Amino acid sequence: MSPEIYTMLELQSIWDKVLEAKNEITRSRHAIDFWRNEMKAMEAKMADLRSRVNQLKTNIKQKELELHDVEARIQFLDSRKNSLKSQREFDSMITELETLNQKKDEIENSMLQYMEDVDAIENELSVLQQEMPKRLNQIENDVEELQNKLELLQKEAEDNASQFNKQMTELPPDLRARFAKVIETKGNGIVPLENGICMGCHFQVPVYVKDEVAKSKAVTCTNCGRFLYFKN
Repeated sequence: MSPEIYTMLELQSIWDKVLEAKNEITRSRHAIDFWRNEMKAMEAKMADLRSRVNQLKTNIKQKELELHDVEARIQFLDSRKNSLKSQREFDSMITELETLNQKKDEIENSMLQYMEDVDAIENELSVLQQEMPKRLNQIENDVEELQNKLELLQKEAEDNASQFNKQMTELPPDLRARFAKVIETKGNGIVPLENGICMGCHFQVPVYVKDEVAKSKAVTCTNCGRFLYFKN
């Protein structure tokens, strides 16, 4: 194996570590965003539940006022029964009383439903209020751990990138530029040639390329541009 091929393989090994660290950095950042969004979602849910309870209690007060007005009207009509002078007035009053009593039942049923909804939501709030401090603390710890991991990964990526750039100077200038370009665009700048097939793009290379690779010359795949080598 020629010194150039050996150097490129070493560079590829270093670059793989850079890419691995960068990928892990991306995953860690996504995880941090996920947990922060979880915190926001929990806080938003608590706020929404409180808002719903307040709205339901407002609805109950409104229904109480409606109920008071209906009951007052029913009481008033009842007090006038003995003063009615005709059957027509009596029938009209009975019809109105039936309507008012039906409305009273509807209001009371609505109030009962609102109260049941308030109890259910307040129970859910109580559970969340007990669980939330522990949950938020766990999320904060997870985020802190991920941030510490992120700092280590960033340093690792920077160190390997620095080593990569330093070792790149060992390649002749013409190979250095070509290798830098292909590794930047494709991730792997040098791949094995197996049975005449480039393991980077799975293209059958011409015979002359295979012959050059066999002589440990720095040649590239005619399809993808990656440098090729034979495994010992």
